[in-house]
Amino acid sequence: MSMSENNIIKKTPISIVRFGIGKEIELYPDELVIVGKEEGKEGRVPLEAIKRLILTPGDPNPSKLILMADLNDEEEGNTTVILAEGMTNARDFRAMIPRILELRPDMQLDPPDMEEQLRQALNNRRAWSLTCYGAIILLFIVLYLLYLAVALLGAHH
Repeated sequence: MSMSENNIIKKTPISIVRFGIGKEIELYPDELVIVGKEEGKEGRVPLEAIKRLILTPGDPNPSKLILMADLNDEEEGNTTVILAEGMTNARDFRAMIPRILELRPDMQLDPPDMEEQLRQALNNRRAWSLTCYGAIILLFIVLYLLYLAVALLGAHH
């Protein structure tokens, strides 16, 4: 088999996190691939080169997460690179974490309870949505009751 035939064969990712417009993080058995279809960019990081994955809330929007990695560079010591900015798909990324740790059990996470923090963030967002919907429904009920009261009083005069 020649090299050109070899390149045609595509590996299928173990896990994919899609976010933004045409952006995704793809996990393969040996590497993490960051794809930005809009910019036409693709970043590949071998899993064994990643010492630590770091997840931080974005600034100014905390729900847009920033994923960074500390890399093992023998020559330069440690290098921290930004893998993905503005990642909003916390649910799928949370599902990817155990898959990464299966492949690289020695990889460090920052925060160490990254999976749990993402779960809490998702629960907070869900609770906040329910609170907002509840408030809107309550507002409509109050307005409807006011309308009925006004209509009833108007009918008696």
